[in-house]
Amino acid sequence: MINKTLEDFSFFNFLNETDLLRLKEISIKKYFNKDEILFYKGDEAKYLHLLLKGIAKVYTYDHKDNEVIIHNLMGPSLIAEIVNYEELKFPANCSFETKAEVLLIDYDKFKKEFLLKPEISMFFIKSLTKKIKALESFINYNISSNSLEKIAKFLYDNEAILINLKQVKIAQILNITPETFSRKLAKLKKDNIIQNDKGYIKILNHEKLKNYINN
Repeated sequence: MINKTLEDFSFFNFLNETDLLRLKEISIKKYFNKDEILFYKGDEAKYLHLLLKGIAKVYTYDHKDNEVIIHNLMGPSLIAEIVNYEELKFPANCSFETKAEVLLIDYDKFKKEFLLKPEISMFFIKSLTKKIKALESFINYNISSNSLEKIAKFLYDNEAILINLKQVKIAQILNITPETFSRKLAKLKKDNIIQNDKGYIKILNHEKLKNYINN
């Protein structure tokens, strides 16, 4: 039975207790507030970052200095692990949309002691594949979908984090003007598909919402 002090490592529950104890020894747990920075573009990846709780955003800026969100992540999830794996510097910034808890795992030690384990390799592959699929979906919907379809898909796919995201933030993520976003929400609200309370959105009818998504 794994000791309760290891519950933060449940993301690695496929490892045996000895490995989990070692993983605990080479890790530091840190707490972050909303808008705090985890890393900046150009920083060296000394740690493998495991988001335990909260919502993180990986973002950069375009040529007009507008923020461009690359990925939103909800714990538990690895953050930018490809940078560790390829031994690169971070190509973007990362901060938090909510209060968060993060495990900082010493990557040099992790690489020497864990990375060659088949179960860890497969774990990395699955995590990266999931992010690639999310990125492909994001690109496809931003290129080919209308505003209402993009909004419907985001709400449907991210229901678990809606309680932490105000509608102005969702509009920013989807690169839709606040005015257009409000108009589309008004339609969904009128059709009793969503409820909008104090800037936060709750889904009332999942089937009707799904009908707006082009499968």
